[in-house]
Amino acid sequence: GTTVVSLGSPTEPGLWLKTPLVSSEQQGRVTNPATGKSSVVTLLPLDGPETAGSRMSLAAMRLIDLSLTDLTEVEVALES
Repeated sequence: GTTVVSLGSPTEPGLWLKTPLVSSEQQGRVTNPATGKSSVVTLLPLDGPETAGSRMSLAAMRLIDLSLTDLTEVEVALES
């Protein structure tokens, strides 16, 4: 699916995405459609409708070249 991301807590280390797209913790891949860069991250459930935004770790945002101040749509896929 797709979700709009903003910067999550910069004090929480790791590569993660808190999103309403999942109901349990699992591995997934996020892709920046503008650059094609992607990263495997831990997907963490976030309360809210699937259309709500998501929060991404600072490290993951840097890895896929997302602006830390903009709201950007990313593609999210489960890793098998």
